[in-house]
Amino acid sequence: MGDGTVATLITFLGYLILLLSIGYWADRKFSKTYKDFVAAGKTLGAWVTAISASASAESAWVMLGLSGLGYKEGLAAYWAAFACILGYFINALWVMAQMRRQSAESGAITVSDFIESRVNDKTHSIRILSSLIILFFMTTYVVAQFVGSGKTLEGMNLLPYKGGVLVGAIIIGVYVLMGGYAAVCWTDLIQGLLMGGVMLMFPIMAIVKAGGLNALVDNLAQQGLLSLAGAGRTFLTWAGIGFVLGQLGIALGYPGMPHVIVRFITVKDELEAKKAAFISMTWGIIVFFGSVTLGIAGRILFPALADPEKILPIFASTYLHPVIAGVILAAITAAIMSTADSQLMYAATTVINDLWLKITEKKVDQHRLINITRATIGILTLIAMGTALLKPRVIFTFVLYAWGALGAAFTPIILLSLYWKRFNKAGALASLIIGPLVVTIWHNIPSLANALYELVPAFILSLLAGIVFSLMLGKKDEM
Repeated sequence: MGDGTVATLITFLGYLILLLSIGYWADRKFSKTYKDFVAAGKTLGAWVTAISASASAESAWVMLGLSGLGYKEGLAAYWAAFACILGYFINALWVMAQMRRQSAESGAITVSDFIESRVNDKTHSIRILSSLIILFFMTTYVVAQFVGSGKTLEGMNLLPYKGGVLVGAIIIGVYVLMGGYAAVCWTDLIQGLLMGGVMLMFPIMAIVKAGGLNALVDNLAQQGLLSLAGAGRTFLTWAGIGFVLGQLGIALGYPGMPHVIVRFITVKDELEAKKAAFISMTWGIIVFFGSVTLGIAGRILFPALADPEKILPIFASTYLHPVIAGVILAAITAAIMSTADSQLMYAATTVINDLWLKITEKKVDQHRLINITRATIGILTLIAMGTALLKPRVIFTFVLYAWGALGAAFTPIILLSLYWKRFNKAGALASLIIGPLVVTIWHNIPSLANALYELVPAFILSLLAGIVFSLMLGKKDEM
């Protein structure tokens, strides 16, 4: 192991120690009651809410998958970046403050709490079905993050793939076990700021290394990647239209991501929620467009990559000082950890709060609840880690599938709950069933999956189902 590799590792280890220290602090401050452990006592301010929500939404997808898309598709990848910004705008304008206000009225600490209270479901059927959907697809999402950890450390020649998966899983599991939701949010703040800094500076550096903007445009033209409809496509064909609509469809998932929406439930008050909306929009513009730009510049610097999703770690290990490369490694790991920790924490809360505590209505000692939640986090970590060791498909595809299912299930429900008084239990059940079902069917039929991203038709059908069934069965639902 050379001196450069040692310096990179030392920097990276220092970052991991910082995360564990935050976990220890959160354990001391927010582990006295169950509500503190799973919701930080609803005391989070604008910066923690905004950056932790943003970082937890993006994951390895934004650092590895999105830059890989830029490498593969050229300028057309900016549609995905624009779609993400559009999703942030929807949340900022119509979800953040409204969700904080309405969830406070019911005392909700999870999305399932909020939905069940909103549609007045005394049978717990909404809670059970929504929790099972969250548990399955969030675990799938966590697998993708552990895959990202393996790819990153392998791409920087620091560890083999399986070693990278193990390191990521163990570190994430430990600090979430220690500090719960507060540890998740505060580490996500640090990690989100690091991600923003990297995606502000290094795309510029990559363009300079590639010979400047003119060289970049010339290279894209030679490879046929200047088309905004994507490589080999035009806007006048269904392939081009389907590609653009599919990329824009990513925006439909943002109002329905439970691990993101829960930040709007636990923010301190509506004023802080409104501040958080502006902060998250600014962060998103920097990170999304920076990631695509880095991938595009990478085509000149590394023209024959077998795996485009390794462009960032390869760029860092090739062009940067080992200490800076360690910071980049920390930034990529931050993207992975900020999502995986949030989803592990939320999935465990779903099991304990939504599938056990609220249904049985048992009175359980606070410390026992915390310890059971910790045990659940550990079990879910092991399941996701074991699956990731099998090295499933590319991160971009894996994440989009889970994103599509969660978005199709919950985005219509959240929007209808906030803005339509006649929305009810029948409509919620219909959306929860139709959304993920359409995503699963569409995703597994190659001709459909290649034509249009499954979230688009699934969202439309889920929204219509929520409206139609609410109107048709409203009176029965109220019985």
